[in-house]
Amino acid sequence: MKKLFTLLFVAGIAAGAFAKSEGTTVLIRKTETTKVAVSFNEAPQGTVIVKITDSEDRLILRDRINKEEAFAKKYDLKDLPQGSYSVEVMDESGVLRTASFNNFVTEAPSVFSRVFPMGDDQYRLLVSNLQAKDVEVMIYDGEKLIHTEKIDNPQGLHKIYTLSNLSGAGINFKVKTASGFEGYVTSL
Repeated sequence: MKKLFTLLFVAGIAAGAFAKSEGTTVLIRKTETTKVAVSFNEAPQGTVIVKITDSEDRLILRDRINKEEAFAKKYDLKDLPQGSYSVEVMDESGVLRTASFNNFVTEAPSVFSRVFPMGDDQYRLLVSNLQAKDVEVMIYDGEKLIHTEKIDNPQGLHKIYTLSNLSGAGINFKVKTASGFEGYVTSL
């Protein structure tokens, strides 16, 4: 009987720890040609380590983050030589997410975009388009696409979106043009 209770206790702790780490959503996004953003949609469990390595697995950056709330942090790769880089996010339980990116020479953006959280699941999106035509806005709930819209006035947009039934995985806006520009805008 004592073994049964011990086994149930250990199984309960293991299941609780597993469920806690499964709920944390980590996103790694290339926000510009030379910038990468790492974001957590909720408070991480303990210390988080972000490692950036080059194509030959040499350590470029190791960032130790102690946060008790949801956060987003950008890393600028513009001073690094052109090439392929990997971003790895880990905590005490192991690797949470890994992504690889190519670093290109900075190009002048044709579209400027910004998003502001307004509360009550409302977000204000500002888009200023200098040259491009056919601008498309896509809204993601974590990795899931929840809304797509073509902008009728590509010179500029100021719109408030009210989103419902969100999963809590983090809202991201993606602005894309027919000329090839793509940029993610995070609300954190």
